[in-house]
Amino acid sequence: MTTRVEKVVSTRAQTQDRPDMVYHELRELIVSGRLAPGTRLVETSVARRLGVSRTPVRSAFHRLQREGYVVAANEGDERQRLAVAPNTADDAADLFHIVGELEGLACFYAASLPRRDRERLAGELAKLNKELLREARSRRTNAFRAFQLDSSFHGQAVASAAPPRLLALHDVVKPQAERYARLYVMALTNELGVSAAEHDIVVRAIRAGDAGAAQRAMQTNWRNAAQRIATVIAEWGESGDW
Repeated sequence: MTTRVEKVVSTRAQTQDRPDMVYHELRELIVSGRLAPGTRLVETSVARRLGVSRTPVRSAFHRLQREGYVVAANEGDERQRLAVAPNTADDAADLFHIVGELEGLACFYAASLPRRDRERLAGELAKLNKELLREARSRRTNAFRAFQLDSSFHGQAVASAAPPRLLALHDVVKPQAERYARLYVMALTNELGVSAAEHDIVVRAIRAGDAGAAQRAMQTNWRNAAQRIATVIAEWGESGDW
């Protein structure tokens, strides 16, 4: 039988969890593109859609703005309105370079693992990369599957040895970069073979225990990806700007 104290504690816990729930729900909508770049965000509408009060929505908005997922849509207005951050070439370059530094450091740690652990990791990464290359060479490339394989490769490399603080930073920034990958993935399928070749250098460096080479290889992969996405954005145009 639930006591009164337990009910109060449970209610408080649920109330405290709501801003976090709203934050993750909105972040997923933004990253997946279901909330398109430039979409105006209204507290009352979001609260009604998610079935919560305006307080956790306001808290989630502040966090999303602090992390760069949303921006002020009218900076000169006293009644500040927010919107989903636009997709721009400069923003993509900034994000891809930051993620490259974070994942490069993660690979440095991965290549510093004991031999048995790094060989097992290298084998797992090689398997994912082989599947990505197979998808790249397919006559009818499945862009969504290619995105998932690429994401799994990078996620596995990071999760293998990155310390908690690095994982926390990566969790904040990486989804913002994924917004671009998801939006422009169809235009990037012809570059999958190049990316897989870059991944192979990362795998070989981790297997060899060469931490510096592993770090540089992952940084290079992201820097080259920044150039690839910039070319696509130049052709397709930026979105959500005003």
